[in-house]
Amino acid sequence: MRVGFGGYRISSRSKEHKEALELALDLGCSVIDTSSNYTDGESEELIGQVLKTREKKPLVITKAGYIQGQNLKHFQELQDIEEIEFADFSEDLKHSIDPVFLRDQLERSLQRLDVEQIDALLLHNPEYFLKKDPGNEDEYYRRIQKAFEYLKQEVSQGRIKSFGISSNTFTSPQDSKEATSLDKVWEAAKKAGAQEGFKYIQFPMNLLEMDALKREDGGLNLIEKAKGLGLTTIGNRPLNAFSSSGLLRLATYPVDAQKLKDPEALFAQKLGALDKKWKEVLEDQEDELFDLPLIKQISEIWNKQTSLDAVQQIFMGHFFPLVAQIYGKDLSPEESGPFYELYETALEFAKKNMNERAEKFILQAQESGLLEPSSKTLSQRAIEKYQETGIDIVLVGMKSTKYVEDLKEYF
Repeated sequence: MRVGFGGYRISSRSKEHKEALELALDLGCSVIDTSSNYTDGESEELIGQVLKTREKKPLVITKAGYIQGQNLKHFQELQDIEEIEFADFSEDLKHSIDPVFLRDQLERSLQRLDVEQIDALLLHNPEYFLKKDPGNEDEYYRRIQKAFEYLKQEVSQGRIKSFGISSNTFTSPQDSKEATSLDKVWEAAKKAGAQEGFKYIQFPMNLLEMDALKREDGGLNLIEKAKGLGLTTIGNRPLNAFSSSGLLRLATYPVDAQKLKDPEALFAQKLGALDKKWKEVLEDQEDELFDLPLIKQISEIWNKQTSLDAVQQIFMGHFFPLVAQIYGKDLSPEESGPFYELYETALEFAKKNMNERAEKFILQAQESGLLEPSSKTLSQRAIEKYQETGIDIVLVGMKSTKYVEDLKEYF
């Protein structure tokens, strides 16, 4: 089993992400996974920039299917020329595995990755069709077959070496109306005459979501069945488990206790300063700052998050725009500093909260026999557990060098 570098949230604009990827490659990481829609193409751009300087190239996997961000404009331009099959979810989200769209995405991926050939192109969560039209299996697998027929052509033309499917529902109960059946996918590949190029399946697997190991009527689990067909198995989300109580991060983080010394006083001080500015700028404003729904919500949840991404979304997506609106301009470092202190404290709270959940899980996992007592980190112990399953590749998001260092022995 190999640990691969997951490129879900990395960006060509981040020096930290670049350093993490470079270190992973230096330490022997031989698989990189990305997608045409990850950070709106910036994930592929970063990978292309880093690999351009490398003699030894890793296996590079990318994916296509999502229509978001700048792809919405490209999709509309394609629609003006050709008819495209797609699933329409909202103004900001659509999905397609139609050959016309896949060809466009492949060309953009080749350009961003700065290569003439990609090792593998996967259909990215094609089950989105079933989310829109649950249970319509015949049409679902017809579309997959059609996509495979196109991808087979790209293999023969040399723009990709192989292809596959990344689906969150490979591991769903087969009676689910949104399940993706490996048997039926393989049948679609046979009908397309594309078995030779079909090489990969990707699916979620972590310590709480181990459905890939459930044995079906034939006595085989998903991993065993895939291996019997000559497919390489790839697990994603190995450290992000979804439970009934929300996201459980299977990792622990160092916490700066100094930043949590008197958080309530800090919050009151920073919001008090913002309230003062609110009253200065908006003298005729009838609403009180603390009566705003956003401020009420932030007051309740700023220190209760169990995800660093959630903290970033709250502050970058909502709180800081409100602060800028109140100031009526881009804030100077002196003006913005106090509010970033609040953001940094919220991040430390998230780490603390995640650690508490992870430590509780460790105790339960050891009591149940899922994990043996060990001095290794939780993420290391999780990876070692996956080694027992027979899976070929496990993808881990590693946005900083500390994550890379933690898992370097598994590359």
